[in-house]
Amino acid sequence: MKETSRMKHISEVNLDEREISIRKPLKLSRENQRRFVRLQISSPMALQTIKDIFGRFHPDGDFDIDGEILNISGGGVLAELEQPLNEGDIVAMRFSLEKVESLEGVLGVVKRCDHDEDCYLVGIEFVTRRWLTDKLSRAEMQLLSESYSHFDQTVRNVLSAYIHETKVP
Repeated sequence: MKETSRMKHISEVNLDEREISIRKPLKLSRENQRRFVRLQISSPMALQTIKDIFGRFHPDGDFDIDGEILNISGGGVLAELEQPLNEGDIVAMRFSLEKVESLEGVLGVVKRCDHDEDCYLVGIEFVTRRWLTDKLSRAEMQLLSESYSHFDQTVRNVLSAYIHETKVP
């Protein structure tokens, strides 16, 4: 993922009959404001689509899409996949963090999917089961396995343990 910063120079010019004066530019910058720290990792993952944007619901499918996590944060993952997903697809993921901790059935929603040479870069935001109640019908929620977990505290605790274990600054 490319980090960008924006800079704007503002100058004030005073015009007088005899002289022109220019004040030095004021540098304004905006840093990338993320809610969570991102960890650059390389870890295999598998995922399945639970419900796609076309309304197809697969509550008990297989983890049939393989890929690799490029980075992870408290809010989601950036993954490299061999096949595309659609923005808005609801997925369940299985992955491990450098063999320290394994997670299965972590829920997410695809926020973006970009084609990059021979793969797809997919940004997935972690979501809760409560978030799903607005996206799935009551019948679909009842069919959804209890093994699909929400991200709220579970994965944050795992990430904290992972950071502590690997002593990432």
